[in-house]
Amino acid sequence: MDCIQFEKWLLKREVDKSSSVAKGSSEEAIAHMETCALCRDLHCVDNALETRIQSALDQQELPIALMEQIDITIDHAVSDHSWEMHSHKQPEYFGGHFNFKVWIPAAVIALSLVFLFFPQSTPRYYQNLQQLNEQAVMGHLKGNQAMTFKAKDLNSALLMLNKELGFNVQIPDLKDQGYVLIGGRLCTLGKCQAAYLFYEKGGKICSLYIMDYDHLNFKMADGSRFSNVIKGCATQIWKERGQVYAMVY
Repeated sequence: MDCIQFEKWLLKREVDKSSSVAKGSSEEAIAHMETCALCRDLHCVDNALETRIQSALDQQELPIALMEQIDITIDHAVSDHSWEMHSHKQPEYFGGHFNFKVWIPAAVIALSLVFLFFPQSTPRYYQNLQQLNEQAVMGHLKGNQAMTFKAKDLNSALLMLNKELGFNVQIPDLKDQGYVLIGGRLCTLGKCQAAYLFYEKGGKICSLYIMDYDHLNFKMADGSRFSNVIKGCATQIWKERGQVYAMVY
């Protein structure tokens, strides 16, 4: 696979991941990224953009109090500028169109209130351990093992992950447990951004998701560890240094 073929694969890879052709092309693309830094970076950017788009499309319902405050703000802005509706013989905008001199200031104030109320904070998505367990297993069983970095590039990859996730990703030491790091990428687990690392143990590929503790809407003590089995997959979830780890194998 050359760079042009890689670009075509990148554009249509979401069409049919389940087909044998798609899987074969993915293997060729991964092999190409090992020798082409430019395409590897392009793949990394594409994954990051996809993750951000998915996060941006997650809508949140506005609290009633905030909605009322926005309505009041717009009403005041319209009232303050209402004299413009009568001070000219022929309004600048008429025939059912918006008076933009009135609505633009009102919209700016209203949007400011929204962003003030909803700062760029981490959304609390997971309500309990079972939900996190099921989401991690679902992601693992998809079998999408595309990687934007290999184990040897971990140090440089961490810089990208830290920037995209907004916290310093701490990689756990799993060598004593027989896990060998292969590589990883940025991903969206449910509605949350996470670091997605691939390990090999006993000839099997294992998935490790690392996310900010603030994604959890329940308490979890530092150092706590929980195990489960879902759909034939063993899971371990633990919290360490303010980060949550979900291993599936």
